[in-house]
Amino acid sequence: QWHAEQQAEDQMASLQKMQAAQKVPCVRIGAGGQRMEVDLDPVNLVPGDIIFLEAGNRIPADVRILYCSDGMEVDNSALTGESMPEPRHTKTEPPSCPPTEARNLAFFGTTVLKGNA
Repeated sequence: QWHAEQQAEDQMASLQKMQAAQKVPCVRIGAGGQRMEVDLDPVNLVPGDIIFLEAGNRIPADVRILYCSDGMEVDNSALTGESMPEPRHTKTEPPSCPPTEARNLAFFGTTVLKGNA
């Protein structure tokens, strides 16, 4: 059991290193209310940051989609095991919709296959 836990920890560390290599284009509101456009390491993202994603990008954090191109798709196979890409949109889902099924959310570690947000 210890060996399996060690392997899982090593795999997570590898994923985090791979993810940390890419800076994320972001808009953040400064202390004085001014808009700042910055490129941040994913570990420095905080709630309220607005990030920009393109096809081929790995999603650096769990995010709510505020804007996306028509036909945007993400690969959630790392989370769900399903091989089919899942469409994304900006429409708010009803409160009864579980987050895993919400089409206006994208999750850490998944990949944008088509479109941008």
